[in-house]
Amino acid sequence: MKYHNISDKSLAEFKKISDEKGIKYESDLEMKESAQNLVSFVDLLIEMDMAQRALKKRLETEPKGFSMEGEGRNCSLCGQMVYGTAGWYDKWGFKCMNCQDAVNKKKIPGSLCGDYDHKKYVTDSTLSWKSGLHIQTIRKLTRQGKIKARRIPRGPFLILRKDNPKLISVVEEEIARKLGPQPQAQG
Repeated sequence: MKYHNISDKSLAEFKKISDEKGIKYESDLEMKESAQNLVSFVDLLIEMDMAQRALKKRLETEPKGFSMEGEGRNCSLCGQMVYGTAGWYDKWGFKCMNCQDAVNKKKIPGSLCGDYDHKKYVTDSTLSWKSGLHIQTIRKLTRQGKIKARRIPRGPFLILRKDNPKLISVVEEEIARKLGPQPQAQG
């Protein structure tokens, strides 16, 4: 949806700011296109904000949440794209029905949803990738009880930071074990 076209006055202001910042354009047409792209980006942000506000408003009348079409949205917990099926939207955000079921059954805390910086949890596959350990090694450590993980049925294993205060040392020990004894430096 397009709300605004850039006016001549705004275009002159854009040119002035660009010149002050040392941003050069090949032509006036390129500058106008860049300015219009910026305006279109702001329009998109406004549209996204309005959609989020509408969802929050709907939660006032349906506080437990509601079903909504996925339309290519990503689950705020497992990250999978939901398309062609329904998902669930509640105070924790949008989730696939699989993750919503895990939250409903209290297998996974709803507060993990939307933790995009992974400050509260890490998936087993992300831990594998970041540590350099094979995914099966991470799962072996889970079976041995060295790492406590919660599984979303038909989904990923989530390793909560609060359940694993010594996660880094466990991973470092496993890496050291895999590498074996290292030769001592001669001095």
